[in-house]
Amino acid sequence: MWYYEQNGNRIGPVDEATMLGLIANRTISIDTLVWTNGMANWTPLQQTQLAAGLPVPPPMTHSAPATPHYHQTTVNHHPDAKDRVPYVLLAVLLGIGIHNFYAGYTTRGLIQLLVSILSCGILWFFMWIWAIIEACTVTQDANGVRFK
Repeated sequence: MWYYEQNGNRIGPVDEATMLGLIANRTISIDTLVWTNGMANWTPLQQTQLAAGLPVPPPMTHSAPATPHYHQTTVNHHPDAKDRVPYVLLAVLLGIGIHNFYAGYTTRGLIQLLVSILSCGILWFFMWIWAIIEACTVTQDANGVRFK
């Protein structure tokens, strides 16, 4: 008769066929702690006689490299994707909406530009804060294409 641990609870006794069924339906895994008569301590299932009856995965068709290779993933950008750097620089350095014209957001850009000019620069600071927030949060142009 076997006992197993699940979510901090010790469950059992169950017979070996039940244990194999619990493994098959993934109720327990090879790392589950189990115990039966004759064992000194609770042990991961993979180190017991129950593991002998588990299916063995087929051998790999190719050998794994001795040292792991790390692959750099490349992001395929849309051919019309704009660079993010000019967008951020225009937003931070000017703060009057020119960055939005660059990204195709003409209405936003026009609002920021007109507020800055028509207020004789008095409200420019608020438009600059708005531009910095956009520089930090906007990741795509008006057409939905992500920046490079």
